[in-house]
Amino acid sequence: MKESSVSRHRSRRSRWRVLLIVLLILLVIVTAGITWLAWMIAPQRNPGMDYIHLDTTAKIQTMIKEKRLEITLNQQEFNQLARRELMDHQEDYPAGLRISGADFTWEGDMIHADLRGTYLGIPFGALLDFDAQLQGNRLVLTHQHTTVRHGQWQGALLQPLDISLTKYFPAVVDVRQLEFERDQVIIRFRLDLLKLPRLLLR
Repeated sequence: MKESSVSRHRSRRSRWRVLLIVLLILLVIVTAGITWLAWMIAPQRNPGMDYIHLDTTAKIQTMIKEKRLEITLNQQEFNQLARRELMDHQEDYPAGLRISGADFTWEGDMIHADLRGTYLGIPFGALLDFDAQLQGNRLVLTHQHTTVRHGQWQGALLQPLDISLTKYFPAVVDVRQLEFERDQVIIRFRLDLLKLPRLLLR
């Protein structure tokens, strides 16, 4: 009886020892995975996220003065709009993703977003490529490709980003055309006379 009790005790100790070893191995694997991920996506640049309300009054006055239904946005102004949209859509990002800095540039209809933030608490930097398409009065940026410090991925990781192009402009215009030039974006409008009575009745 005594020998049987000792045997059971040794068996329990052996199981605990195996369990401890397994837990230590898992801890090492998880730690190595986090270290590898932090190395892979470590930020290289430090883009900001500050933005100010885009004042379009002067642009509207210029439109009226020149009798041309178009406005231009320089790179800084476009960044103001895009950063605000990023801030407004934080809840649409994958769980654990927080964006704290962004700079936008473009080549033709391809928008490049230089992002900084954290993923599951791990700092990251990434260059994301978006395909830009005009859909009605909105510019829709669809994620296509991601480049990080030590790797890259093809395909969408984020939901499409919608940027309203008439949010700050008269309610009687619709977007007719959008062109990305080397250092500015040109937005051309058309009058929607059907909206005029509703605007006057406000």
